[in-house]
Amino acid sequence: MFVDRVTVKVQGGRGGDGAIHFRREKFVPYGGPDGGRGGDGGNIFLRASSSKKTLYDVSLCPFYQAPRGENGAGKNRSGAKGEDVVIEVPVGTQVFDRETGECLADLACEGMEVLVARGGKGGKGNASFATSSNRAPRIAERGEEGETRELLLELKLIADVGLAGLPNAGKSTLLSVVSDARPRIAPFPFSTLSPNLGVVVHRDERFVMVDIPGIIEGASQGAGLGLDFLRHVERVRLLLCLVDLAPLSGSSPWGDFSILRREFSQYSEALSRKPFLVVGTKLDIPGARENWEKFREVIVQNHLEGVAISAVTGEGIGELLDRVVARIRNLQDEPQIPKSAMTVTDKRIRQPLYRFHSQYLLRLMEEIDFNGARGEEVLNRKLQESGFVRYFRAMKPGSDVEIGEWIFVWDGKELRLKDGHESERMDPKK
Repeated sequence: MFVDRVTVKVQGGRGGDGAIHFRREKFVPYGGPDGGRGGDGGNIFLRASSSKKTLYDVSLCPFYQAPRGENGAGKNRSGAKGEDVVIEVPVGTQVFDRETGECLADLACEGMEVLVARGGKGGKGNASFATSSNRAPRIAERGEEGETRELLLELKLIADVGLAGLPNAGKSTLLSVVSDARPRIAPFPFSTLSPNLGVVVHRDERFVMVDIPGIIEGASQGAGLGLDFLRHVERVRLLLCLVDLAPLSGSSPWGDFSILRREFSQYSEALSRKPFLVVGTKLDIPGARENWEKFREVIVQNHLEGVAISAVTGEGIGELLDRVVARIRNLQDEPQIPKSAMTVTDKRIRQPLYRFHSQYLLRLMEEIDFNGARGEEVLNRKLQESGFVRYFRAMKPGSDVEIGEWIFVWDGKELRLKDGHESERMDPKK
């Protein structure tokens, strides 16, 4: 079952209690307190995994709780830390705090992790409370409760090519012909109820194609399931706008194409600017070829690129794939990561640049004085303590990381301030 939105509650493990214990050994009449502290509770992480294609597994368990830490014991023995819980989600999952609406993370790379619920600290044992005036304290701390948070997870599929069109435009049929996918195909609208992914191999080029369920007029305002479907085309690199050349409704191909483009522009400006090809479908149906000739004239007048195909007979399929491969090769290698982390290509920067817009990081940058000698040390310690460092580990060493006005270099373990210190803020449109 394809599930692309789910709400879950997560709770970090409770910290273990500190121990009240005194040393009792032969010939040691006044051993003193030796109660150890409790272990910290387990944390909960989300990890992006390419083996997951849907949030269905996560939806089966609406509540995740990490194990608590063990209690402390005598002889100053600390309790064991609670085991961390790692929840695997598909690549492309966005994580929101349901209460505040803040985007906590955008897990757009394989192996990316984010801490979503921190375990409670373990309590101190009575050995920690011994003083010169109170040599035999009989007090200990209880462990802290773990952090509790309600999350909204949204999956936005990451693919190279997206098939978009009105219902019954032939998207599923095309996907089944050019890839190994086997979507449901039927001669009536809305036969596709969830996106389908397929891998296409053509002329030594391998790319992922996604079939988006039919988009109707008013989808950008929520008509039908428009908002659920449109978000899956936000991250594709190239759109194929499929238009039925012989629609049963009697509408014109240009009218159907105009509806599709209007919904894209009303949904988001970024989606309307995405590269696309116009694809006329069902060329084998009587009357379709004549409609294509008229449609092509309008396409040329509007300086658009189009091709007509028949998925049934195979006519035009080779030409379409040739054009798709050529466009993909010409497009810049730019991952579609819009909110928490964005990779951009800049002529001045050879390695990837990751932009992070986390509220936590921005607040942290305001607190740290990077003019001092220990700025980097404080930053990396805070990232380690908060668990945010695991978010960087999916990046390749040497990658640039931009946080606010600063650019750092990720060396595989820590962030190092890039030469030149404070960066000039880059224009994201470049």
